[in-house]
This record gives sequence, structure tokens and C-alpha cells, in this order.
Amino acid sequence: MIDFGAWPRCRGPVVDFAEPFDDSPLCVVCGWRRSEIPAEIQAEVSAFLGKDISLTRYIRKRIGTGKPPLSGWEKEKRRRELEGQRRQGN
Repeated sequence: MIDFGAWPRCRGPVVDFAEPFDDSPLCVVCGWRRSEIPAEIQAEVSAFLGKDISLTRYIRKRIGTGKPPLSGWEKEKRRRELEGQRRQGN
């Protein structure tokens, strides 16, 4: 049996065979198939519904460069060295 425009995502035709195949029903356009989710996974998903897991999973870290950042005095010394090199070059 073919239902035209039955799949709401892409409005594609859904083919549903009379015999129980693994590919039944199937959207011809986007390839959607009905997936059978095991009961263990459904129970695990329902246990986490409504919980915010981003606080435990995502941690923002600064990627290390291998060197510690320059102190204020070291930055000033580098700036003065660069200015001196520019003056000598002109």
C-alpha cells in the first residue's frame, strides 16, 4: 500500500508492504523507516526526560598553548622592544 504525502517531514509517499518486512513502512523520498526501540533504552530515556544534563556534560575550558600568559611587565617590555625595532628600521 502506498500513501501519498503521508510522511509529515518531507510530504513523501510512504510504502507499507502487506508482509512484515524490516523496511516496512518506508518513505520513498527521505528514506525514513519505523525504528523499533528496545524497552531498556526507552526506560533509560524516560528516566532522563526533563533533566538538564548540560551542566554535568559541558565544561568550558581554555585550550592550553603550552606557555603561561605574559605578565603585565613582560608585555610592556615586549611592546618597548617592538617600538625600538620599528624606529631602527625607519
